[in-house]
Amino acid sequence: MSQIPDHAAERVLNTIEEVVNSADEELEDAEQWMKALVEEFPEASMVHSYYAWVLSRAGKHREAMEHGRVAVRLSPESEISSIMLFRVLWNAGEHQQAFDEKKRLEKLGVSDGYALLMQEWNEGGLLDDA
Repeated sequence: MSQIPDHAAERVLNTIEEVVNSADEELEDAEQWMKALVEEFPEASMVHSYYAWVLSRAGKHREAMEHGRVAVRLSPESEISSIMLFRVLWNAGEHQQAFDEKKRLEKLGVSDGYALLMQEWNEGGLLDDA
């Protein structure tokens, strides 16, 4: 969160929490909230990651992939940004690109997040609603 000033951090986290907890019928609102945060904090990888996730849920895969890639470019060692991009790519049907992203991050070290994701997958979740 170093790209977000301390005075705004709580507001950003609260907005992201609201977006994560939003129902499918609230996607348009969630999209607007995240778009506003991206405009306010264009260098914040976490904001781009969650915007990508919302766009993916809304079926806007091209835009979602763009923001997911921006997040990874801003914070290439961020496990959260990498996993979000993986999920966005997977939901867009770009499975090979998703696995390429997983491999890219794993070259930097062990990823507990990816290990958990693969465990969920093996248990039958198959990354649905990622």
